[in-house]
Amino acid sequence: MIIELGLAVSAAGVALWAYRRRRQPKAPARTREPGPKGGPEQKAPRRPGLHVSDVILYADTELWLAGCICLDDGADVLRLFATPGAKRAAYVAQLDREGEDLATLSPGAKVSAGRVPDELSVDGSRLRLRKRGRASVHADGESLPPYTAQADYVLLGDPSGRLLLVIDFVGGERLALSGERVPRGMLDVLPGGG
Repeated sequence: MIIELGLAVSAAGVALWAYRRRRQPKAPARTREPGPKGGPEQKAPRRPGLHVSDVILYADTELWLAGCICLDDGADVLRLFATPGAKRAAYVAQLDREGEDLATLSPGAKVSAGRVPDELSVDGSRLRLRKRGRASVHADGESLPPYTAQADYVLLGDPSGRLLLVIDFVGGERLALSGERVPRGMLDVLPGGG
């Protein structure tokens, strides 16, 4: 019974991914460089991590990564993917360059205006500062919240994996998201068309 349910969820995810891929407009053909010594053409390798149009199968839900806000502070990259229509999370955050440190997040966290403190209590959990900085913002895809070219961000967490991500877009609005880290082995990624 459990195996049949797992196969049904996986089959549904593949079908959804194929359907969404067919609906996307075709990208212009990419030119490829000839391989070494004039050999066959080489396709550029897919960079590590998640990409817009990927589908994540996680527990009992599918998370389609419709758009991405990339915060790049020069040392690290934090990527926030919008997952419209998903019942488990509104966003998936990639907290490292390789895409091994992931979190599911949802809006609704109550954070007072002004500077976010280094420690904060959220839903009974005491969260401590993991990272704070200013980053340039790049975006791709759809279903994204309003953003500006720069943002200040704060990431707080606890040992159990609970997280709070607060992004203050310079000259724009604040986005406060709470959720939890997801062990990479608990999800499957179906690559999109990018």
